[in-house]
Amino acid sequence: MKILLGFSYYNYPVDVATTINQWLSRLRSAGFEVESFPLTVNPPGPPFWWKQLDMRWNLGDKGLLQMYENLARKAEDFDIFINWNGINIHPEFIQTLPTFNIYACFDDPEASEFLSKPVAPYYDLCMVGNIAEVDTYKSWGVKNAKFWPLGFLSTDYDPSLTEEQIMTGNRTNDIALLCERKFIPDRIKRLDQYASAFPDGSYFGAGWPKGFLDENQRIPLYLNTKIGPNFHNSTGPINFRTYTLPACGVLQICDNKSHLGKIFELDKEVIGFDTIPEAIEKTKYYLAHDEERRAIAAAGWRRSIKEYNEVSVFGLIEKYVLEINPNFKPKKNPTILGVEKAKRQRLITTPKRLFYFFRDKIAPVDYLIQNH
Repeated sequence: MKILLGFSYYNYPVDVATTINQWLSRLRSAGFEVESFPLTVNPPGPPFWWKQLDMRWNLGDKGLLQMYENLARKAEDFDIFINWNGINIHPEFIQTLPTFNIYACFDDPEASEFLSKPVAPYYDLCMVGNIAEVDTYKSWGVKNAKFWPLGFLSTDYDPSLTEEQIMTGNRTNDIALLCERKFIPDRIKRLDQYASAFPDGSYFGAGWPKGFLDENQRIPLYLNTKIGPNFHNSTGPINFRTYTLPACGVLQICDNKSHLGKIFELDKEVIGFDTIPEAIEKTKYYLAHDEERRAIAAAGWRRSIKEYNEVSVFGLIEKYVLEINPNFKPKKNPTILGVEKAKRQRLITTPKRLFYFFRDKIAPVDYLIQNH
C-alpha cells in the first residue's frame, strides 16, 4: 500500500518538515511506502479551525484551493491518504479523493468541537490518538474508529538499553517530569500539589522555575530516572510520555487510570492513579521499594519496545484498513471535483466574495471570518 501522509507544517523552533521526513525515511527503511504532504497553506503556517476552514472553502480561498489541487494530483499515485494532524481538509473535498482516506487526531477532547467532530465522519477510517475518545467518535456517526497510539520515536530512547540494566543499574534521579505548567489552572494546581511533595524532583517545561530542558538532555535524564509521573489536561492517556517513559526504563505513574489499563497492564507494567494524593502515595511507595519498581519498569519497557515502537505503531494503518476491507484496492478514475466545485464558487458574485478576491490584501480572510 502506498501511503500519503498529510501533516501540519507550522512554525516551530524545530524544523517540522525535516523531522517528519526523517521519521518517514526510517519507516521507508522498514519497508513502508510512504511520502509526506504539507497540509498548511503557504507552509509553514497555522491550521484553520472548523469555522475558518468552512468559510475559506465556501469563499473559494485561492491558497486553500491551490493546496487542494496539489493534493488531489499527488494523491492519484497513492492508495491511502492519512490526515495525520486532522487539519485543513474540508469534508466536501475529502470525498473526492481517489484514496482510502484516514483521519487521525491527537488533540481530543480539547479540540473536538472545532477540529475533529465536524469532519471526522466523512473519512473511511478514524484513527484516534486518545484511547478515551474512541467511543466519542462513534457517537458522532463515525463507522470505523480505532485507537492509534502515539508510541515513541526511535530518536526518543536508547536502543542499547537492556532489561538487565533496568534491573541492576544505578539511577540517581528519583523523579523527572517534563510538561507545561502554564495554561490550565486546574492542571497547575495538580502539578504543584505533586511537586510540593517531592521538591527535589526534576521539573522542566513552560511555567516551571527551571524552564525548558535542552532537547539533547531529555533522554539522558530519563535514562537516569527512577519514576516518571504523567499528567493530562483531561482524558487520556494521550501524550508521548506515555510510551517514552517505559521505553527509557522509567517506572511510569500516570493518571486516567482506567484507560491507562487498556494500553499497559496496571501494577505490572505501569502504575495508575485517579487522585493526586494517590499519585503521591504510590510514588513514595515505589521509591521505598526499589525491587518492585525495577520489575514493573522492566515489564513496561518490554511492552513499549515490542508494541509501541514507531514501526509497530505505523503498521496499524495497514492492519486496520485490511480489517475494514480485506479485499482493499485503490479507487479508480481519480477526480478533483472538489477543487472544481470550489473554483466555481469563486464566480458567485456576492459582494463579500468579490471584495475578498479582488482586494484580498486589504481585506484578509480573517476579517471576513470575524465579521461573517
